[in-house]
Amino acid sequence: MNRIVFTFVFVFLLLTGIIAEPTVRIKDIAYLSGMRENQLLGIGLVTGLAGRGDSSNSKLLQNAVSNLVAHFGFDISPEDIRSRNCAVVMVVATIPSFARPGDRLDITISSIGDARSLEQGILLQTPLKAANNTIYAVAQGKVEVPSERGSVKTVGKIYNGAIIERQVVSDFVQGNTISIVLRNPDFATASAVVKAIKGHYQNIDITSLDASLIRITIPEDKRDDIISFIAEIESLTVTPDSSAKVVIDSTSGVIIMGENVRISKVAVSYKNIDVTVGGFYTGEGQSEKTNFVFPETTSVDDFVKTMKEIGLKTETIIGILKAINNAGALHGELIIN
Repeated sequence: MNRIVFTFVFVFLLLTGIIAEPTVRIKDIAYLSGMRENQLLGIGLVTGLAGRGDSSNSKLLQNAVSNLVAHFGFDISPEDIRSRNCAVVMVVATIPSFARPGDRLDITISSIGDARSLEQGILLQTPLKAANNTIYAVAQGKVEVPSERGSVKTVGKIYNGAIIERQVVSDFVQGNTISIVLRNPDFATASAVVKAIKGHYQNIDITSLDASLIRITIPEDKRDDIISFIAEIESLTVTPDSSAKVVIDSTSGVIIMGENVRISKVAVSYKNIDVTVGGFYTGEGQSEKTNFVFPETTSVDDFVKTMKEIGLKTETIIGILKAINNAGALHGELIIN
């Protein structure tokens, strides 16, 4: 019997005092309020499936084909439709800010009937609507499905398969103000962004409303060229506050740790191993055990590295980190996905 071996990968995002904190552009950690993507949705018909489509007695398929041919002057009742070569599908896409007519979008197609495969099928022209029931794009093309053995064949993609028909206008200027939104809300980072902008522009009116929203009044001498003003702000650099999080993907075994995560005074005992943080080991009565003593407020990086060096498996280390967090000794946010 084949054994499934999971490869557990540790990703350490810890920076030491020797390595400088990263300096990034404002545009890399924030975006303008009003610039947002929109979701599009449509119901379409995939043809040419050579017997792998929806059942011939599917009411949904029968009505879809009947309505389709009616547009071309054929009057065929749904009950007379008998085909296994077609499938009714959902078509989804995401339209970005500032999309213009003629731009193209990737689309994803998924069967909503009992089709066995969409492979080699052709999606017929399908209108894609936003939540306001307005058509913004039209999709059509050959469906591509994963070729790997065992992959799902009822979900596929058409790259550049939709053409935008209606432009999306983003309202990113409100009166004489613009607003910057941090992708990862943080009061310290918001303060750093405000300081960077104030340092570049003298007497600029800027306010941090909360941990993510920063409002800027456009200076009078910049109002005739707002685009250049925004470009200047986006190119300013800041040093964002480092994260105090430990993120564990329990499926893949990936552990990602922020620089500021620390472990305070705690004792851990696992089989023949004793680990003490912020204590002193006397060695009495523990001759058969392997003992490790860490200074109080040791970093998670040092802790995990030592656990790996003594041969503990990744799943065991994850369990220890969970237990330390439950004991209140892990100073940071533990996120388990």
